[in-house]
Amino acid sequence: MGMKEDSVPIPQPPPSLFRGNLGDIDPSNMPESSWALAETYGEIFKLQIAGRSIVMCNSYETVNDTFDWDRFEKPIMGVFVELRSLLGDGLFTSRSDEKAWGVAHRILMPVFGPMGIRKMWDGMMDIISQLVLRWDRLGPQNEILCSDDFTRLAFDVIGLCAFGYRFNNFYREGTHPFVNQMTDVLVESGKRSNRLSLENKLRIFSAQKNQANVKAMHDLCDEILEERIKNPQPNSTDLLNTLLYSKDPQTGETMSRENVRFNMCTFLVAGHETTGGTLGFLFYHLLKNPEKYMKAMQEVDEVVGEGPFTVDHLPKLVYVKYAIYEALRFMGPIALNHKHALKPTLIAGKYYVEPSDLIMLNLKSFMHDPKVWGPDANEYRPERFLNGGYENLPPNAFKAFGDGPRACIGRAFAEQEMIMAVTVILQNFQVEMADASYNLWVQPTLTIKPGDFRIKVRRRPGRNPASSLGAQCAPIIHEDKGKTSKDNAPVIYEAKPLTVLYGSNSGTCKSYAEEIQSDSPRYGFKATIGTLDSATENIPRDQPVVLIAPSYEGKPADNAKKFCQWLENAATSEQLKDVSYAVFGAGNSDWAQTFHRVPKLIDENFEKLGAVRFSNTGFVDVKYDVVGPWETWKDAMFRDIRKASGTTTAISGEEIQVEVTAPKFVSHLGGSQIGYGVVKVNKDLGGGEVGLSKKHMEVELPPGSTYRSGDYFVVLPFNNIGTVKRILRRFNLSAADEIIVKGTRKAFLSTDTPISVFDLLMTRAELGTPASQKQIQIIADHAPEETRHKLSALMQNDTFEREVAGKRMTVLDILEDNLDAALPFAKYLNMLKPLTPRQYSVSSSPLANSAVVQSADGTPTQKLTLSITYDIHEKPSLSGHGEFCGTASTFLARQEPGEKLRCFIRPTNVNFHLPMDPSLPIIMICAGSGLAPMRGFIQERAVIKANRNTALGPALLYFGCRDHQRDFIYSDELKKWEKDGIISLRPCFSQCGPDGAGKGPKYVPDRIWEEREELSKLFSGGAKIFVCGSAKKLGKSAADVCKKIWLEQHKDKGVGEKEAEEWLESVKEDRYVSDTFE
Repeated sequence: MGMKEDSVPIPQPPPSLFRGNLGDIDPSNMPESSWALAETYGEIFKLQIAGRSIVMCNSYETVNDTFDWDRFEKPIMGVFVELRSLLGDGLFTSRSDEKAWGVAHRILMPVFGPMGIRKMWDGMMDIISQLVLRWDRLGPQNEILCSDDFTRLAFDVIGLCAFGYRFNNFYREGTHPFVNQMTDVLVESGKRSNRLSLENKLRIFSAQKNQANVKAMHDLCDEILEERIKNPQPNSTDLLNTLLYSKDPQTGETMSRENVRFNMCTFLVAGHETTGGTLGFLFYHLLKNPEKYMKAMQEVDEVVGEGPFTVDHLPKLVYVKYAIYEALRFMGPIALNHKHALKPTLIAGKYYVEPSDLIMLNLKSFMHDPKVWGPDANEYRPERFLNGGYENLPPNAFKAFGDGPRACIGRAFAEQEMIMAVTVILQNFQVEMADASYNLWVQPTLTIKPGDFRIKVRRRPGRNPASSLGAQCAPIIHEDKGKTSKDNAPVIYEAKPLTVLYGSNSGTCKSYAEEIQSDSPRYGFKATIGTLDSATENIPRDQPVVLIAPSYEGKPADNAKKFCQWLENAATSEQLKDVSYAVFGAGNSDWAQTFHRVPKLIDENFEKLGAVRFSNTGFVDVKYDVVGPWETWKDAMFRDIRKASGTTTAISGEEIQVEVTAPKFVSHLGGSQIGYGVVKVNKDLGGGEVGLSKKHMEVELPPGSTYRSGDYFVVLPFNNIGTVKRILRRFNLSAADEIIVKGTRKAFLSTDTPISVFDLLMTRAELGTPASQKQIQIIADHAPEETRHKLSALMQNDTFEREVAGKRMTVLDILEDNLDAALPFAKYLNMLKPLTPRQYSVSSSPLANSAVVQSADGTPTQKLTLSITYDIHEKPSLSGHGEFCGTASTFLARQEPGEKLRCFIRPTNVNFHLPMDPSLPIIMICAGSGLAPMRGFIQERAVIKANRNTALGPALLYFGCRDHQRDFIYSDELKKWEKDGIISLRPCFSQCGPDGAGKGPKYVPDRIWEEREELSKLFSGGAKIFVCGSAKKLGKSAADVCKKIWLEQHKDKGVGEKEAEEWLESVKEDRYVSDTFE
């Protein structure tokens, strides 16, 4: 048989009759489309687009084979053909057989060697200094758009080091016209490459603008060349002398003037895009992984210290170099490369391709192949390159700079520039994300870069960029934003300063910090609030510091990770001597092993490092009462801080004011829809007869959204309309009344213009929070004597715990029980907390729920949907006041298809994702709606099995419910997946199974124990365990049974519960991952 007949078929998405696979890709974002298809089809797949066959290689085995230049070459096509109007036969866009490419390549190779690049040190440092000094002048509150400033940096470095020309992008409000012209040409070239030739001919004005931009850029290059020819600089270390005067060692020719111009443009286009994008990706990863950030900073401190940074330091900055390599491996600016076969051949010895096939190399998937990079390939870990890791990689495994004769000629230039820039930034600044909740999305142009990624920088203690860089810097002037108050809150100019630092994901701890800021003027203080990360190496010593931190299953909030890492790395010395501090911690007692771990860690480390506590540490268990313990601690903290600081000013009262006016008819036009998902399906799953009703919702996500199975869908709900109506009745208000709130610093209550009372109550505040003792006291202060005595009795600790906290009585409940309490509406509003988003585990996989569709303007766009599975919390209220309605669940239950939700995706903080290698076994343990993420995993495995030439590892699903007929949700779907070999289904029914009541194990842990031998073998074979359900029920019982199995296996080794707990903790990051809830 022939080569083709003996080959393995290449998987392909089913093509349509006329459009082929055009509907499977988004032409405006080919990288993301390719990554998604690779997740589905594995190491290779093909597409039929516009009559051409495209073969996408995704694995190390397939991509590596195409690096054989005797069988494959890089064609110049698509956008590269369009760019020839600007770049001509420069190195980037010329064919390998063009004479100009060979001449330029041979002339320039020696200049880009290590010694040639070192000569450019001073020029690179000149531009890096401009960046750093600019950041320093603008101050710590300035938001830096990475794609903008790193592009300016890379562009100016090339201009100065290559051509001796200063574009001065750091001295302009905007960028140099050349940058804008170049951007326009890149965008237009991309569009032209995706249009039909007839359409390009008809777009006359676009073509004219493109030609004008190209001419303007060529004119500037010609001016630079003429200036150098008229005024020679024989001692210059830039590239321009080489471009103009050096001779090709093979032919003896110099480069033509036109080719010099083309290569000048080539260096600017190719160099600035890749370097700027890489630096953006690098700082994203460092800030998302604070322990890596600290290692890089520690190396800079050890190698360079506070003094001048010299060229001799470069070889010693090993971790910084490999942090950059790891960013390039994880997701570099070049997403796709392309090749074609010189003659018919087999890729990886099995997949047949013809010379007419376009072979695309998916570099992200290639450099995430777990067979080369291990099961942690989806983690950012520079350590993988250390201690011979880089040298011992398989051939061609790291290809961030291209391959063969067409590899990036400026690699050494870019590496030196990036190492220098990162080192100087880390030497002088603490860097933080402007928005700690930012999740990476890519912005595709000729390359890819982080979309709208912004950072802030703060000068490190004792560091002076002007001094270390040998430059002069104007004094930093930071705007004091506390002098005026938009919300008309009282400002006390003689107040003593107070710093409040918080970590927060859900918003609770942030609201605590804002409360202190709002209350502090009454006690004689002026509080400034900030995230914990913003205080890394920046703890004030001249004022008290309050630290408010949650603990999420023992982990810090996103905007506190770097701070906590810094504390843990800090030397055991008096590093925080003279710091006066207090700590308040939030946590959930369902996670008993890690309850309040983070605030306790902060408290202990502050004390260890020499700080002095001015008030006792406080804690709140958010499972029960988020208000009472907080208010008690806050009052004590203010008493202690006044005493410690000698503050004697009188404590003033609060003056929150509310104006209610008659409604005005105002029509509003809708704004941007970004951030809004559209409900597509909202259907019942049953379960109400034996427990909570359950529903399945499908949502089309906002454009640009991405998710992975195992992530969270976060929704900001509206309050229950029945509760809002109760409030309106209690305060004798109309839903149409309008309100203006003044005299408060609570951002969620502040109103610039009147809004309706109904809208404020529906959309801004939590209405179901249990009342605190302090709030009951405020109600009592506005009640007659008889009622006051009754409320005083309710505040007694035992009674409060039993009747208020135990029955979750709200302020509204107490007001309805005491109608003669004349609490003003303003006081009631001031008791409320901000409405916080709720998160739900995603119950789908993006591999099964993504499509490319035509948008309203006719352009292709990706449509991504997800599903969630949720319980509806409706039951008689324990307080006796009607129905208890869960804010988010009842809100979701009311949504109809077509309605919009305020929503976003939150990646899981733990390793709650399927193994990269689908052949590894998995064990899924869940109950009730905890099935949600497991359904996403199973759906993903089904897609992989249907589309890849690969076998799936065993997957066991232990699912607990009550009744096989009433709440065995998704049963038909699960049974079909079992029949198809996707899972082995292990249901447990606590009330009634298919064989009747009392037959078989009733609970999941019991069945796990019965089948422990099978599970032990799977775990020994690399299985990963996933747990999702109630923390205090399934979460605890699943952990207990796993420890019990481990103890049985190790019964001859004299181990006990302590060792079993230590074993479980040791595998929780990787092999045993849980997503539990209240």
